[in-house]
Amino acid sequence: MVTNGKISLEELNRKLADPNLSEQQLQKYFLLDQEKSGPFNPVLEINRDEVHVPATPEGRTKSAALLNSANFISRLRRQTVFHNRIGSGDYKGPIIVSEGDSWFQYPFRLMDVVDQLMKHYAIFSVDAAGDTLSNMLKQSEYMDAIENTGASIFLFSGGGNDIVAGGNLAAHLFDYDADLSPEAHLRPSFDTMLDDAIGMYGKLVRQVAKAFSQVQIICHGYDYTLPAKGRWLGKPMASRGIEDADFQRQIAGVMIDRFNERLSLMQSSSARLHYINCRNTVSKTEWFDELHPKDEGYAKVAQRFSALIEQLASRALDVSHKTSKARAGSSKAVTAATAAAEQLPRARTTSSRAKDGPTGRSLHIGLNSVSTAHYAGWEGPLRACEFDANDMREIASALGYHTKSLLTKAATRRNVVSEIKEAAKDLKKGDIFFISYSGHGGQLPDFNNDEDDATDETWCLYDGQLLDDELYELWSGFRAGVRVLVVSDSCHSGSVVRAPAPQELSLADGQITVAGVPRAMPMDIATRTFRQNREFYTGLGTSLANGEEQNQTREISSPISCSVRLISGCQDNQLSLDGIGNGAFTAALISTWNHGRFNRPYAAFHRAIMMKLPSSQTPNHWQIGPKNPVFDAQTPFAI
Repeated sequence: MVTNGKISLEELNRKLADPNLSEQQLQKYFLLDQEKSGPFNPVLEINRDEVHVPATPEGRTKSAALLNSANFISRLRRQTVFHNRIGSGDYKGPIIVSEGDSWFQYPFRLMDVVDQLMKHYAIFSVDAAGDTLSNMLKQSEYMDAIENTGASIFLFSGGGNDIVAGGNLAAHLFDYDADLSPEAHLRPSFDTMLDDAIGMYGKLVRQVAKAFSQVQIICHGYDYTLPAKGRWLGKPMASRGIEDADFQRQIAGVMIDRFNERLSLMQSSSARLHYINCRNTVSKTEWFDELHPKDEGYAKVAQRFSALIEQLASRALDVSHKTSKARAGSSKAVTAATAAAEQLPRARTTSSRAKDGPTGRSLHIGLNSVSTAHYAGWEGPLRACEFDANDMREIASALGYHTKSLLTKAATRRNVVSEIKEAAKDLKKGDIFFISYSGHGGQLPDFNNDEDDATDETWCLYDGQLLDDELYELWSGFRAGVRVLVVSDSCHSGSVVRAPAPQELSLADGQITVAGVPRAMPMDIATRTFRQNREFYTGLGTSLANGEEQNQTREISSPISCSVRLISGCQDNQLSLDGIGNGAFTAALISTWNHGRFNRPYAAFHRAIMMKLPSSQTPNHWQIGPKNPVFDAQTPFAI
């Protein structure tokens, strides 16, 4: 019924249910409620210039019900279009599933990226405006959608809410200071927030890549947005005294750059992930608000997606097979109303290698004794180091690493150095090298003046010690973007007391309770070993390039290109204890790992291991080389 040129709520409902009407044709019936909207959660209101809403309780109730279901209605409309296109039998393109925020679903008011792409492709959309990364990961609707449709391409959009701190950007800004750059106005907490977001991104991408070995994944960064006195950028900046429009845009540019940099980095260490750089795509006149482009801006972004989809479509499975599978699965398609009922239990996701993902290579060193010829008659007996190496290799092998062990007599200086150099030569950006060491730790005089305590820490290999300076130079041989994970169950302390008699070692109530033999070369043995091999160690120490003229940190004097992470058995002034089945640290690590059930990042992994050890042995966790937020956010040992 038409009243004064307006349509009724009932007529609007009929139009919404008509799949032949595009969302562009329905735009005029809706407006954006600025006050109720979240940063990436647009809340609509009915345009009363186009729709007659009775000024009665019943009219208000009907209007509210229609608006509350806007996301759901938009999703159903998209899925109807998908099934009609597949059911026609004429579609010859790739089957696509999309999951994302308001850049992928801005219901009715804007023709977003997916709206633009659906003109040409069959896309099964589980997008929802306002959806957060954590909720997407928790619901995992995309998993059922990919399985049920037989999709070969998965489109993913998320993280925008994190960039603007969910509307709390002011908390992550410093007050305006004319002497500070735009970058310096962002608090460190902003990067922490982005790192948390990229951690969730990584989990989602690995989940899809492992479950669907043929699916190509496409994600995107956001374009340079324009703060415009809005609630999400302009006003929070102004509340900090940042009022100049150009300066606001520069800060927003830094925020967008940092998010894009993380996605680009994640692409190199993820399987079949393709990142689209959307920066400098949308012109200044093509923004609808501070965060969303207009239709023409979204069309330009969609063109970048289309170009990549066309490239990837040639790698997809046979179209007839996909279409058949999609049609067969259409009756099981997941909607917002049926997702909970139809969700099937899935195997636990671990951090194992997905097909076509980065390479993982590992080396596991374990010495239960050393050569008496080099160590001045000392055999250095230990019990569990070879067990440690074998167990760490078992973990790595199960996760898809190419593994190798060097045990006791095979763990010579030459063999260890050769294996590390070989890995450095072979591994490329995005790959990971995992090396574990279990054995005695020692010390030598610092000949190149790069240690504050005037001693170099060492690994006691079978025929000689390997200096920390040597390891540093070995890390410098790895390419940029390679991740290096070092797990060392040894003592590097110089203040070592005489080893007590061997004792039993047990893990009771989740904590190591009884001490074992320290994994440290006793001071008298260290002294005799050095004196016996003085010429070798003196020549070795002085030949190293780091810090010969002044006491500088190695990171400054000789920067490395890869990102190195160490989790070690104790602090420099503590002892790592040996045991029966494993060393104390390795036993705590394996218990914490719990067959891959531990799914938090490395910092949490270190803390959890520490809780299982006595206060006399506190594991260390440090990093050198370029910061790699993707590495930081990954679950332990993830390839």
